[in-house]
Amino acid sequence: MPWRIVRRRRLAVCVFASLEFLLCFGGEVVMAAQMPTGKEHVNWAGMRFVRIESGGFQMGQEAGGDWDERPVHTVRVTQPFYMAATEVTNAQYEQFDPEHRKLRGKLGFSKADDEAVVFVSWHEAVAFCEWLAKKEGLPYRLPTEAEWEYACRAGTTTRYHTGDSLPKEFHKNVGMSWFPAPGRTRQGEVVPLTVGQTPPNAWGLCDMHGNVEEWCGDWYGPYEPGEQSDPVGREDGDFRVTRGGSHSTAIEYLRSANRSGALPEDRSWLIGLRVALGPMPKTRPLPVPPPPLNQRNVSQRAPGDLARAPDPTQPCFRGPRTYVHIPPGSNGPIFSRHNHCPALVECPNGDLLAVWYSCLTEPGRELGIVASRRRQGSEEWEPASPFWDAPDRNDHASALWCDERGALYHFNGLSAAATWGSLAMILRTSTDNGATWSKARLIAPEHGVRHMPVESVFRTREGAILLPCDAVTEAKGGTAIHLSHDDGCIWHDAGGTILGIHAPVVQLRDGRLLAQDR
Repeated sequence: MPWRIVRRRRLAVCVFASLEFLLCFGGEVVMAAQMPTGKEHVNWAGMRFVRIESGGFQMGQEAGGDWDERPVHTVRVTQPFYMAATEVTNAQYEQFDPEHRKLRGKLGFSKADDEAVVFVSWHEAVAFCEWLAKKEGLPYRLPTEAEWEYACRAGTTTRYHTGDSLPKEFHKNVGMSWFPAPGRTRQGEVVPLTVGQTPPNAWGLCDMHGNVEEWCGDWYGPYEPGEQSDPVGREDGDFRVTRGGSHSTAIEYLRSANRSGALPEDRSWLIGLRVALGPMPKTRPLPVPPPPLNQRNVSQRAPGDLARAPDPTQPCFRGPRTYVHIPPGSNGPIFSRHNHCPALVECPNGDLLAVWYSCLTEPGRELGIVASRRRQGSEEWEPASPFWDAPDRNDHASALWCDERGALYHFNGLSAAATWGSLAMILRTSTDNGATWSKARLIAPEHGVRHMPVESVFRTREGAILLPCDAVTEAKGGTAIHLSHDDGCIWHDAGGTILGIHAPVVQLRDGRLLAQDR
């Protein structure tokens, strides 16, 4: 039978004249099976899939939706595909990764065979789909964000596929959760994640509202106006999309249109996966959005008189100069209602860069980090612009530092959902005065307490980078110290607790540390 080899990066597909084909994964050749055509398909692992026919829908929500759900736009799904009727269970996932069984019951969640698997990163979710594809020779994958919302809505235009309200059987510890923070975790926060316990939508899909968030294939990014066919998200980004909401969150985050996202490496008790079956759309991804104002046209030259300061023998009174410039009525991604907890750094080029969080309420999932730059030679701060924001994750809070070589460090907390009771911690760096930043790297990946950065970073005389972090969620309880002895690659909690919160730290001449806390 005549055939030809088609190579695209690391994937080779051997295409035959009869339209039979081979799937090749990194040099491993797998004979492709024939795609199913019926209304349902049950694979060798016992996973049940339902057929989703092609069609169109309005993606997003105008009234009552979040800012990132606009503009509402028409999407055409041009090819039918299959979607798993439920989320992947522990028993199914452990056929791929038996070691994951050790995570059953972590923090109390997901112990049984038929509960949704959690503590799975995006990379692991993709690997599971590829494993299924190799086993069966069919194109298993994560759904695109558009496919997910299309399948969830199942022809509806309301807030949920059940209408504009969500019946009680979908409610699972609904509300703002501080789990697993000691002292603020309520009784009953650990709930069963058994799949298939809610009524299916009109197309046969269960658990599309709640239970666990579900990884999608797309990089998260803003919507574009106009009709689109088979969109696949952005070319690149910081976060991969998750959809569907989860247990232990406010009910509005379970809407059909609601968008969330997470670092591809992140794992939590809130995120699992659902598998799609069908060829990946051939649509080109949208380009990366233009950089925010604080990253545009950043000078890479330091003026020769940068070190010149006012005469210390003469009085000098300036300011105060307002650095928070936000138009009234702003409601996302920058909010005029509440702005707090600043960090400030002098860049090597003489610019001042300030970052802080912006939100409606401090524990809210909408909280994100924004920035303003006062450029060298300018008397005024620029209008606020987005800096870093994990979609629907509370980003509490930030610290900035410039090292001896002129590299900028951005530290930030990253919540599993709302509140600062479940923070992991990330680090980004910049070597061009904040014009570009590295992708966020988890330096304290376990979500919990002791991970809220305090703006007081320095290098000790012994060469370690020292980062204070609030250790508790309340006004009393203390500050932790995190240290890196290898220029920020590996971090560890030094143990112990400074008595108060928000404690800046300095090192005295004799090597002792001095902290001032609240």
